[in-house]
Amino acid sequence: MNTLLCSGFCFLLVALTYYFAQKDFLQKNYFGASVLLTTLAIGALTYALHSDRNYDKHYTHFVKDRNVLIVGTISERLKPNAYAEKYYLKIRSLDHRDVFGKILLTVPKKEFPKQLKAGQQLYIHQELKPVPNLRNPYQFDYEGYLEKQQVYHQLYLKPQSFRIASQHYNFDYYVERYQDKLLNSFNIHGFPDATHNIIKALLLGQRQDMDSEINQQYTDAGVIHILAISGLHIAILYAMLLLFLRPLIHLKKGKLIQLLAVLGFLWSFAVLSGLSASVVRSVVMFSFMSLAQYWNKSANMYNAMAVSMLSILLLRPNFLFDVGFQLSYAAVFAIVWLQPLFRNYRFKNNPVLNYCIDLVLISLIAQVGVLPISLYYFHQFPSLFLLANLVVIPLSSFILVYGIFILVLNFVWPSLAILLGKLLAFSIALMNDYIAWIASFDGFTLKEIPFSFPLLLSMYLLIVTAVLYGCQRNYRRLCSILISAFLFQITLLFSVTEHRDTEEFIIFNNKRSTLFLHKTSKEIIAYTNDSLQQDNPNLKAYQRGNFNRQLKILPFQNVAYYKQNAILIVDSLGIYNLEEKPEIVVLTQSPKLNLERLIAVAHPKQIVADGSNYKSCVTRWKATCEKAKIPFHATAEKGFYKIN
Repeated sequence: MNTLLCSGFCFLLVALTYYFAQKDFLQKNYFGASVLLTTLAIGALTYALHSDRNYDKHYTHFVKDRNVLIVGTISERLKPNAYAEKYYLKIRSLDHRDVFGKILLTVPKKEFPKQLKAGQQLYIHQELKPVPNLRNPYQFDYEGYLEKQQVYHQLYLKPQSFRIASQHYNFDYYVERYQDKLLNSFNIHGFPDATHNIIKALLLGQRQDMDSEINQQYTDAGVIHILAISGLHIAILYAMLLLFLRPLIHLKKGKLIQLLAVLGFLWSFAVLSGLSASVVRSVVMFSFMSLAQYWNKSANMYNAMAVSMLSILLLRPNFLFDVGFQLSYAAVFAIVWLQPLFRNYRFKNNPVLNYCIDLVLISLIAQVGVLPISLYYFHQFPSLFLLANLVVIPLSSFILVYGIFILVLNFVWPSLAILLGKLLAFSIALMNDYIAWIASFDGFTLKEIPFSFPLLLSMYLLIVTAVLYGCQRNYRRLCSILISAFLFQITLLFSVTEHRDTEEFIIFNNKRSTLFLHKTSKEIIAYTNDSLQQDNPNLKAYQRGNFNRQLKILPFQNVAYYKQNAILIVDSLGIYNLEEKPEIVVLTQSPKLNLERLIAVAHPKQIVADGSNYKSCVTRWKATCEKAKIPFHATAEKGFYKIN
């Protein structure tokens, strides 16, 4: 309500300032300020209107700490792991109360080997669990990511606790049905799984079954964007459509027919690919470009980008937090902004050489545009990305166009499709082998690069000032680039100093072994008995987050000290020595002990169970601590435990 009132006030302010500003030939600053304020208010209002939790019928207002009867339908299959399939489940009813919202549904493969289908209605009698928070420091915040998708709870499906009631023939059902129909048409070719998964990714953006090794190779080579349908794929399809539909412009109302055909195909493709952020962004942009050309308006790319971004965010404001959305717009803006600076680097009557030059320059420009975002989210830089793009971009473009051609033949002339499909399989195998060869040069991929959000902002400021100075070299712009470079260095120095001066003791949520850590102003000391902890992803993420401070690994003892406070560690042997009373007791590796007796003797202020314990032990210890009124922290439920 407050957001609505604020937006209304801003609209009145804009109308008032416009009334006074229109009397002047040159617009006043107060009118621009009021428009900016109104834009921010509209953004806040749009986000509030699209936030499911703001509505009374959202299921989160009725969640209880017990088993409830949930009625919902499968909406989307997500990327599975080695042990379970994952889906989004749209809730329709909670304990016979009409609600809405979606949750994360995890289905173990061992108990349920058959995949669930979109539109299937499930009756489930279980307790909804909140999505776990950040399990370890400086790792991917899965809880925050799902919250931006408006998913706040999860459910691990158990046998005998659910049944499939019926099949709903809704939008999700038909999208998945036609996706499967198109992709299953390639079964007549007998392609290997690696080839079939590349086809699924390139043609319809289905990456759920992509092999993790191949996915990592594409990431290390710097061409992971090839596997996600983006502006490159839509641009190829758009150009192909215009070429095939060019004869229509000679007919009466041919331009209108061409426009409707282009828009219909692009949006059908977007729906079949799952309406991902990158696809929607590209299709919206090319839709506005098509409309501008139809009305004989100049298709200004800056305007097309701005209108497409505004249109998308008005309908799906959470796309603003999508990494693919951010990378897409950063890359396209960089290409549109910087490519004209390199138009002089062309050769007359040599289209092949010009194509290669354009490919190199566009790859460089796009990499510059997305570099800060890539470092912030992925903490690595593939230095051989140019060598990879020179081959992969033209080859993947051919595979996309040729794959669509084979897809059509699968339905109209299967025997010819099988014959011509061998070239498609060869092209995909060639691309995979080339990417594997590039990724094999592991030393050329710079990994574990520490990079914070202030560094992201200061690097973009440095890039913008450098480009402006390259366009027009003068004293003022030289000063601006020197100031931004100085600001970037100050930001880096401040970030390093801030992490260096803090001291903390952390008990990790490490499932296979015990791991706790003491960070001082000089070094990071990790305590563990696992000889392979040097490669532990939790430890590497923490070291990167602290700007790769010196790391020392030592075997842990049963007593540790932090700021003169004793910390008792009880492992699987269940043996402990109480020469001095501990402030904190850490239970690890499922020790067999009488916790009530330990509490009565030691009188600890906090008990922590790390991720290496059995779930049954943690449940029993939690009940004991509640009875003794002692705080209990299980890292498997609440994430790591930190002592400041």
